[in-house]
Amino acid sequence: MAEDKRNARELVQYLRGRGVTTAEIAGELQRDPRMVRKILNGETSGAAYTATLRELATTGRVTTRPPRRRAKDGSLVPVRSKVGAESKSHVPADTGGRYTEERQGGRFATSTTYMGGGARAHTLHVPKGREAKGRTTAESELMRITRAAARGQSKDTQKRVRLQLTYANGRVMEVNDYNASSLLNRFNTLGDKNPLQWLAEQARERYANLDTDKTPITGVTMTVYNSERTDRSSRSYQPRGGE
Repeated sequence: MAEDKRNARELVQYLRGRGVTTAEIAGELQRDPRMVRKILNGETSGAAYTATLRELATTGRVTTRPPRRRAKDGSLVPVRSKVGAESKSHVPADTGGRYTEERQGGRFATSTTYMGGGARAHTLHVPKGREAKGRTTAESELMRITRAAARGQSKDTQKRVRLQLTYANGRVMEVNDYNASSLLNRFNTLGDKNPLQWLAEQARERYANLDTDKTPITGVTMTVYNSERTDRSSRSYQPRGGE
């Protein structure tokens, strides 16, 4: 299939021709309709929205939202507030990232996907309720998987754990990639926190303007895979060592 090289204006024109309203396009971009009209009128290139517009034009739905504009220091650039608001501008929520349409919440459930090279992807579906019993079960399962990965390390091979989180609003985020023993050490020294709280903090540090207090984690994917050790000559293997 040929690559779609239409620019943002052409994509908006195509969508309008298909009966998608300006307000509907703006809603999918999570932007004000004025921005869509600016793209249509040629007042802005709309380059930041091209990928999302292309997905909407070719598949009829959106799973990846365009990121908000940032200043040189990495902070989000304020946007104009709606008419009648107390202040003329406000700092918007960061909409960038991938989203899933799968229903979030419900009872705790877990599944495992077996991949090449002995890798495993463990997917945990977590209830939304802060006090739900399923969240405690999820925390225990996180510990169990991490312990098993740490025990599976050897002199020549380390186990790595790649973590991905899904939130109640459907947003999917990569957290980090850890040595299994290092991750287990961190889980074992949380004090009054639990693994889900710690993971939320890690995500908050990596993604600006992410309110993990209002939007709970509803899914965790732990991909456990083998990685050859490259530092055997400089230090001896320690099952509960660091990164």
